[in-house]
Amino acid sequence: MKNCNTKNKIVEEATDLFYKYGFARASIRDIVGAVGVTNSTFYSHFKNKDEILYKIIEDIGLILITTITEASEMNEDPVKCLREMIFRQACLIREKRKQIKIYIEEQYQLPVYLRKQALKQHRRIYDIYFNKICEIKEKGFTHDIDSTVMTFSVFAILNWSYRWFRDDGRLSIEQVAEHMIRVSFSGIFKEQVLKEKYQQLLAAS
Repeated sequence: MKNCNTKNKIVEEATDLFYKYGFARASIRDIVGAVGVTNSTFYSHFKNKDEILYKIIEDIGLILITTITEASEMNEDPVKCLREMIFRQACLIREKRKQIKIYIEEQYQLPVYLRKQALKQHRRIYDIYFNKICEIKEKGFTHDIDSTVMTFSVFAILNWSYRWFRDDGRLSIEQVAEHMIRVSFSGIFKEQVLKEKYQQLLAAS
């Protein structure tokens, strides 16, 4: 149990340091000092700094996958599912801002073999959204836009919000998530479908 707690503490402190200073500028010495352990204790848990970065990326990736998978299966209506996927992912910023920043900005720092593993997670997330958008498109609800473009457009709206969202800002994260949904849906759905579907969603929320 003590070893598990030490490992978690290393990951926690490394997350703080990578978030504040970036992966490249945060050293193992900084991490060891923040945790209050020896170098030998550090190396009993991780071979190097790359492994800690991968651990952070892997963990938040699994949280994202679980979050949107649950949302994608919550209802028979794929539009309601897509709405919930976007909403839940956006709201993760409140609790997981540091990990999301590292996930998006620092992944390129990984050595090739670990980067390939991380990209597999990215692909799983992409596929969940892509498949749901294709399901909606097959019903004739969407504009004549390529499904890949629609999927990446949703990511573009979601992925950088951690940079500008503020907990003490004018809008709550739930309000921001709803605005993201409106922007995404305006680009994806035909006007008549949008009026009907979005009004149904508002009435159900």
